[in-house]
Amino acid sequence: MADLSHIQRIREQLPATSSNIYLNTGTFGPLPTLCIQAVQDHFERELREGRIGTKSFENTGNTYKRARQNIARLLNAGEEEIALTDNTGEGLNIVANGINWKAGDEVITTDHEHISALAPLYQLRDRYGITIRFAELGLRADRPVDEAIAPLINEHTRLILISHVTWTTGAVLDVRAVNRLGHEHNIPVLIDGAQSAGAIPLDMKGLEADFYAIPMQKWLCGPEGTGGLFASREALKHITSTYVGYWSAKNFHGDWALIESAQRFELGGRQTAAIAGQNASLEWFEREVGHQWMFERISQLNSYAGQALQSVPGLILLTPTPGASGLLSFTIEGKSDEEIVTALRERNILIRNIPETRSLRISTGFYNTEEEIDTLVKALLEL
Repeated sequence: MADLSHIQRIREQLPATSSNIYLNTGTFGPLPTLCIQAVQDHFERELREGRIGTKSFENTGNTYKRARQNIARLLNAGEEEIALTDNTGEGLNIVANGINWKAGDEVITTDHEHISALAPLYQLRDRYGITIRFAELGLRADRPVDEAIAPLINEHTRLILISHVTWTTGAVLDVRAVNRLGHEHNIPVLIDGAQSAGAIPLDMKGLEADFYAIPMQKWLCGPEGTGGLFASREALKHITSTYVGYWSAKNFHGDWALIESAQRFELGGRQTAAIAGQNASLEWFEREVGHQWMFERISQLNSYAGQALQSVPGLILLTPTPGASGLLSFTIEGKSDEEIVTALRERNILIRNIPETRSLRISTGFYNTEEEIDTLVKALLEL
């Protein structure tokens, strides 16, 4: 069993976990009190002191730098390999639009991708006439992803884009195998880390990653409008910046040249107060929650939920390996997924449905308890 005093201290920082049984971190995580305090402190300082002057500009630059460093430590990457973004979608768009596409080029993705990954591909298809090839992973996304992708690679393939953890079933895809496949053919690989960052351990070096986009508002419990893009030093050659600005340049007031790091993908000023909140959340995870404890707790609860849900008549698990990630998907025979979500919400139990598969999905956050899982199961039995 987990250290209850540790969980209690964590839940005290997350007021939303006392208002509801919060099982939808895969959409939005609960905000820590200290994150909101950091946002407020930043705004109050600007209110008192203004937003211009040397001190203000230094504070902004230091806040951004701190955020890149915090993300780099989470991902086991170098600070120079991190660009700040507004969300996963921005990171995916930066890379997808950074290739000089022409009609007849091809991109490979899978049949379990989120619209944030698919939208830029659809736009590129409509704009340039590229072809999108879908690797079929099966209903549970349990087919080996490299096995599904390899036959689709040809001389026209310019990019491979896949999720690390599928948003549909919580399957963990072997992205290292796909990265190696891409390297063999000199094709960049872009990873959607929306359901992995903060849910499972990440190591960009170990994964041999090219590009990896993450959000803050999900498993990392940060403010909306914050996220990051990992771009390896070696992979930068594959793409060019589509939009550039103040933070992209080596010299703000001299000859034009892009900075020689992932920061070249940062356009200009962001909502600095939100980034201050992002830093507070990331540092809270690192110093107080504990990364290893957090990942082990998410996995443990996911396994517990997978076992507990087996008692619900007609329930079919879609998640291939409960405990591999923080997501667990299932269907219940003869029951409407939308109606179940609504009925549970009326009991202050927050989950979501996946319209594409008419399934239900829960997120086992590090702050959840076994008792909350039991309450969910009891409610499903009573519906």
